Amino acid sequence: MNNTKIQLFVFLSMMYLSVIYCSGDQSRHRLYQQSDEAIATISNQLVSQAIELVDSVVEDLLVLDSKNPIILGYLDRFDAFTAVNETKTEEKLNAFYDVVEDYLDSDTKGDPVELSSIESQLISLCLERNGFDRWKRTVQTRTTQLNRVIYRKLKRHMDTLDNEDRLAVERRWKRTLSRGGPPRLEKLRDFVQWLGKFTD
Repeated sequence: MNNTKIQLFVFLSMMYLSVIYCSGDQSRHRLYQQSDEAIATISNQLVSQAIELVDSVVEDLLVLDSKNPIILGYLDRFDAFTAVNETKTEEKLNAFYDVVEDYLDSDTKGDPVELSSIESQLISLCLERNGFDRWKRTVQTRTTQLNRVIYRKLKRHMDTLDNEDRLAVERRWKRTLSRGGPPRLEKLRDFVQWLGKFTD
């Protein structure tokens, strides 16, 4: 009789642990899907804004008609951005980041970069005149909002994890919030993709 009770207790315990495991896994997958969809929506909107911005900046740079290698280099990078198909939003956005990477992590209210030449200043003025600072504030605002939403859901998900997995998720999340490196939206996308592959 005692043996039967022990076996029944072990069986029920295993079923309970299995339910907790499945619940945590479903929670992670749901979080991944919702976050991925939100990032895709932001990326789509930003790509259309970036296209408008690039069209205007390229017109400005062509008016300069400079043979300076800095300006020609910018025109080449804008050409590379234009060549990426609009439907490939992630690649399109990354191509835009490649063009304006010097300005992305700088303070929007301050000087975008330490300008070393007249050509760099002209490029900076072209970007500002055509709304790059406004574009960057849009990226920062939407990414910050999305960060908050994801973190609230992430905290609930972490309650289902053991200590080791929780530490791994927390460490990875802190990397997303760190300054420097890739643009914040790109880091957030990397985190969400990592979370989608992360196994409890």
